[in-house]
Amino acid sequence: MEITVTDAHREKEGSTDSFISYQINTKTTMSGFSGQSVSVRRRFQDFAWLHNVLGRDFAAAVLPPLPDKHRLRYVRGDRFNPEFVEKRRASLERFLKKIAVHPTLQKAECLRVFLDSRDWNSDLAQQNKKRQDEGRLETIGDVLLNAFAKIKKPDERFMVMKDEVDKLEENLLGLEKLEQRILKRQEELEGDYREFGGAVAGLGNLETGITEPLHRFAHTVASYSKILNDLSTREDAEFLSELHECLSYCTSVKSVLKLRDQKQLDFEELSEFLQQQISERGRLMSNGRLGGSATIGGFFQQKMDEIKGVDQERAKQEKLKRVEEKIHDLEDAVEKSNDISERFSNETAKEFEIFQLQKTKDLRQCLLDYSAGRVEFFEKGEALWAQIIPVLEAIQVDDD
Repeated sequence: MEITVTDAHREKEGSTDSFISYQINTKTTMSGFSGQSVSVRRRFQDFAWLHNVLGRDFAAAVLPPLPDKHRLRYVRGDRFNPEFVEKRRASLERFLKKIAVHPTLQKAECLRVFLDSRDWNSDLAQQNKKRQDEGRLETIGDVLLNAFAKIKKPDERFMVMKDEVDKLEENLLGLEKLEQRILKRQEELEGDYREFGGAVAGLGNLETGITEPLHRFAHTVASYSKILNDLSTREDAEFLSELHECLSYCTSVKSVLKLRDQKQLDFEELSEFLQQQISERGRLMSNGRLGGSATIGGFFQQKMDEIKGVDQERAKQEKLKRVEEKIHDLEDAVEKSNDISERFSNETAKEFEIFQLQKTKDLRQCLLDYSAGRVEFFEKGEALWAQIIPVLEAIQVDDD
């Protein structure tokens, strides 16, 4: 599957409902599509819908980030600004390309509908209707239940994964900070070159004999300042944007690892509750009397029940029956929880491998783009300075 996002277009321009739509072009041989080459238009909120549904349908998947799912402080201007629109278009394309190569997500029904539907509003309503009766709070319940609990038997594999992601995140944050410092220096240098060019032009106005070559030199400096600005703009739009996406990808991994921990906590807490009920059953069966008279409280409870005429043996059997029912239910719950935890752990391990591969691809492409930008800058700079040298050499100098 190959996907490109092109032709960003402002819809309903001039109205308060104005928005940007993007053309999505898909080439695929996968079944279920209306053709091997399809094109549709979608707006940003449709991408957000796809991201949310994928996260809900594939809880163990490490989802690639949407542009608005990470920090956008590096974007200047409003959402209709050409620079903003282009950055968002490129980010949305990277988002879909990552999904297209994911072995599980690429087969999702919601993705096929998103990429192929010609009656989007109708199909979107149908997709939402299918999900409206599903449990929307199940994962939230896990988070609240285990918010302050800790895993008793941590799995070394996932501890290593979290450590690797934390270190990667730390290094990416360091790169981001340094690149922002470089961009600030380049911006200052760009201003200095403009000022330098202006000073040379002023000098040319005074030196009437060499005015033209000095003005041409000033023009060269101004052109050099411009390509330096182009370099900064490119690095801001590409390198910083891709770094931010890598950081958000790390956040996605950590979210999945946290959810995996919650699944294990569910199993551990249910297992602990089951053991408590088994112990309670053993206590009831061994003490011979309701509540167990081995304690002062139990003794007085026993005497009070005798005064009230409570049938001790019958009460004991009823309580024992309730405990047995709890144990039976808990044994089923523990077995199911263990199965869920193990399957989720296996999926998480697979997702981490996919993340590692995608991360390497992203970093490789990110640095290749950065290097290509630098090469282009220096080649243009070399051409500029090379053109001015003959002009300066042609200035006549009277040695006498």
